[in-house]
Amino acid sequence: MAVLLDPKSYSTKTGLDISTITDNKRRHVSRVRKDLDKIYIEAETKARASYLKLPYIDLYGFPIDSTHLIKLSKDEVQRARIGVFAIRNKAILLATATLGYPGQVQIIDRFKEEGFEPKIYISSELSFQKLIDNYNYVVEVKTISDDIVISQTILDRASGELSSLNNLDNLLLEVSLSEIVETLLAVAINNKASDIHFEPEKVSYNVRLRLDGVLHTFAKLPNGNQHAIETRIKMISGLKLNVDNVPQDGRFSFKVHEADVDVRVSMLPSNYGYSIVMRLLGTGDVALELPALGFTGLSQKRVMAAINKPQGMILNTGPTGSGKTTTLYTFLKHLNDGENKVITLEDPVEYKLEGVSQTQIDAAAGYTFGSGLRSILRQDPDVVMVGEIRDKETAETAVQASLTGHLVLSTIHTNDAAGAIPRLMEMGVKGFLLADSLSAVIGQRLIRRLCPYCRQEAVLDEEQKAIVLRELQAIPESSKVEIPHQLKFFTSPGCAKCNGLGYKGRIGVYEVLTITTGLRNLLSEQFPSIMQVREMAMKEGMVTMLQDGILKALDGVTDIPELFRNVS
Repeated sequence: MAVLLDPKSYSTKTGLDISTITDNKRRHVSRVRKDLDKIYIEAETKARASYLKLPYIDLYGFPIDSTHLIKLSKDEVQRARIGVFAIRNKAILLATATLGYPGQVQIIDRFKEEGFEPKIYISSELSFQKLIDNYNYVVEVKTISDDIVISQTILDRASGELSSLNNLDNLLLEVSLSEIVETLLAVAINNKASDIHFEPEKVSYNVRLRLDGVLHTFAKLPNGNQHAIETRIKMISGLKLNVDNVPQDGRFSFKVHEADVDVRVSMLPSNYGYSIVMRLLGTGDVALELPALGFTGLSQKRVMAAINKPQGMILNTGPTGSGKTTTLYTFLKHLNDGENKVITLEDPVEYKLEGVSQTQIDAAAGYTFGSGLRSILRQDPDVVMVGEIRDKETAETAVQASLTGHLVLSTIHTNDAAGAIPRLMEMGVKGFLLADSLSAVIGQRLIRRLCPYCRQEAVLDEEQKAIVLRELQAIPESSKVEIPHQLKFFTSPGCAKCNGLGYKGRIGVYEVLTITTGLRNLLSEQFPSIMQVREMAMKEGMVTMLQDGILKALDGVTDIPELFRNVS
């Protein structure tokens, strides 16, 4: 430790008048003294770390990433005297000047549960204070959930049919600028819209709603409203108000009918300002029952048999927005009977299910589908849902889990059910393992339902007739589908009940591939093509998505143009 002397004593002993030293020299002496103190303290801390057989860290000059800091709040760091200063893949590096302080064990255990491998470093009090001081430069983005409550008054004001609201323009011009966002959320809730789009153009500010998977422009607001709407959305989403030239993503929640609705916000800079999309999660009419989703006949029997097995793997295929997540949640609801331990790994969590342990991936922290699935399997689950199989690591872990007593649900991006098998084999999964692990592969699309209030009989053109007859004739006898002798199809011209669109609500069309004897032999003997898998599956009872859609059109559920628009 640097020795501090009294200036008067020093002056008496040496005969020097220290009061004549300039201010610059005094500051220099002070800096040298502090440096000597720090050198002594750090040397002592390094020796203490060596005694404890733990690594030592000096955080002065260490490049601390603020995204790592926020793994713990400033309050938690001060209370437990431990903080995150770096993340290296799965390793999370923690510094403490007071090892064993109350609360540290709980924090370490929490990181282990999240899939990290905590590594403790010993730092000095000076160094640890530097870590705490870094929080002064961290902007914490908070989700605002209390600022928006959709009152019954706002819901009633926005309850008219969209077709009678003069494309929403009049309604939005009647409310104040601060109420426009709330009013649009109420309109979206009343009409079961999944997304609200704000699109700036040179002469107008367009508002579009996605109803039943299709975007419709319902309002063209004056450009003067744009800044106020952007600012309001930024505030409730926890985004930066003074930034308008980089993409921003946020989220918020609001209350309606005593229920919380989550909203994801994406803001993308364009020529005329931010293009904004707000996705409303969990607002649709989701019954989470197999018949309500559109499963019928042999497909429904095969699905029920697969989800009632104690182990195996069930995969959903289809493009984004085809209803895969809703289908998997329906399976989870059926399986969540209080006797099964059900854990999910999602990106992000879209619906909240009571009794299910739902986790969300964090790629920046190293918590991916692959690493997360390995962590989940250490939690003794009966049923595991993995949001998506994207890579070899996740595929192999999922297959092994399904072979060792777990029921695994997941999605994979292929065009149809048959494409999932070659895709998994391309990832390195052996065919004979797939034959033993796969219980079912479900290909699906969402199609709009005809409005029941204005539905009427329709006549197909010659090309449509030819396709319909060809597909009906190709349905295998083993599927036990009864085709009516008289083929009758329908359409809906539109009415006030359906906002003049002709459609109201959506339903799924499906194909369910199961590992039958023919497919098992095919997978065990060779690397089959998509065509070979499809032909074998159809031969052994699989009804394709197109065929399922035609049968639904014969029942008056949808029309042929809508089916052909979604299913090739």
